[in-house]
Amino acid sequence: MTDDSNKRLVYEEMKKAVEKDRSTVGVSELSKLGLMEITRKRVRPSVTFMISEPCPCCHGIGRVEALDTSFSKIEREICRRLAVSGHKSDPEKPKSWPRFLLRVDHEMCTYLTSGKRTKLGILSSSLKVWVLLKIARGFTRGAFELLPYSDQKDTDEQKELSPESPLPREAGRPRLSVFPIKKWMSRAKRAK
Repeated sequence: MTDDSNKRLVYEEMKKAVEKDRSTVGVSELSKLGLMEITRKRVRPSVTFMISEPCPCCHGIGRVEALDTSFSKIEREICRRLAVSGHKSDPEKPKSWPRFLLRVDHEMCTYLTSGKRTKLGILSSSLKVWVLLKIARGFTRGAFELLPYSDQKDTDEQKELSPESPLPREAGRPRLSVFPIKKWMSRAKRAK
């Protein structure tokens, strides 16, 4: 199309054709290269948005929380619980240290228990607490649940009396797998 009048006719016909569209449409004249730019405002959500849902791990942002960040949250939660309880333990008597049950996902469990000086061991010795670690199937990465622990087996009453988990979970409790950590008293005996 070398003739400008023909370019103008194409532009006018296109303008008439898009007037029927209920959405806002922008049409530009033909460029020197014979290209026409047409923009259209979206009226409905995209098909991808309608047929999919956000990721349960990253909540639709495309990134998951680093394990170091999750570890810091666990440490802060233990410190918060210690401050609320007002429990004063004797650093020289490990038997008097408070005990907690920590439920985490498999990746976090590996992170807490790998290496010679484990993160869980460092956390326990620095805060003067005992932490029993359990893997909770169905937890997303970074999710955890911290409960007070007693010498008795976990009872439903203990779970009902404990505060709710910091992250909402789907209906039904995930099944638990116990990760073997050295017994409470074996550490106490070595600390003497």
